[in-house]
Amino acid sequence: MPLTTASRTDSEVLRRRRVYAKTEMSFARSSGSTGGAIEVVDRTVPSRVRLAIRVKLTDWGLPGLIDSTQLLATELVTNAFEHGRGDVGVRLYLTATHLVIEVQDGSHELPVLGSAALDDEDGRGLLLVASLADHWGVGNDGTTTWCSLPVLRRKGDMEQRAGIVAIAVMARDESVWTRHSQFRAGEHAASNARNYTRMFLTQQPVAVNIEAAAEIAHALMANAVAYSGVPGYAEIPTHWAFLPTGELVIQVQDARRDFPDFDEAMKWEPAEGEPPRGLWLARQLGAEIAYAPGPGGKVVQALLKPGAASA
Repeated sequence: MPLTTASRTDSEVLRRRRVYAKTEMSFARSSGSTGGAIEVVDRTVPSRVRLAIRVKLTDWGLPGLIDSTQLLATELVTNAFEHGRGDVGVRLYLTATHLVIEVQDGSHELPVLGSAALDDEDGRGLLLVASLADHWGVGNDGTTTWCSLPVLRRKGDMEQRAGIVAIAVMARDESVWTRHSQFRAGEHAASNARNYTRMFLTQQPVAVNIEAAAEIAHALMANAVAYSGVPGYAEIPTHWAFLPTGELVIQVQDARRDFPDFDEAMKWEPAEGEPPRGLWLARQLGAEIAYAPGPGGKVVQALLKPGAASA
């Protein structure tokens, strides 16, 4: 495979959207870390970056992105110490749709995708970045390599990327807002989730079908109560978020980490005379259903497009 130089794709394409959270780090370079070599003291930097990422992404409500972000940052930081000049800066920031990782290395030489063989010990870092991130490139300053990961997974992404991640706590403004609540896992949990969803959506200038959204919330909560095995006094967290596209995301967290037969559940259709199931009804109402493991269980998510309600 021929060598490929990264294009100067500007990360401002993502940064122009509102930044909801960010963190920055800077590391002094030892004189011997250049030209493909890294001094022993600088080899500790990637582990320090990984620790900071775990703390920050946990705080931002993005545990599902920790492993991928740590891997991407490790590769970019290692590459910066091997081939850059001057101090190495690391910046993470969160938009409504993406987590962006930037690493500044002081070098104006564009990074190159190598052609490492499977048994090579080196040369695969940027290939890994290109395959794992949804976008990557070099900023206009020529010294910053960046990549991004989506904070929202759609159903079509699940087969390749193992599901969604929890949306971070975003500040409310005119384009994106969130609401969080908890419902006791008793017999009224599903109806309470439906009524709550209907109540607060009617107070907002929303583009989605409110009745459809209320029924979808009912289906997600009923599913969580039925299959998570939590006692009736337990509280089930629920989150709602509007994206700049006008789409509504509803997430329900439950204590069971797995979702047995998820693919089959998404293909299920009722036979003649058979009562419909909640997640089937949610799909009929236009919801895209996905799930992902999270802290203490999993997140089941429905995404509803503006005006969607086919049932």
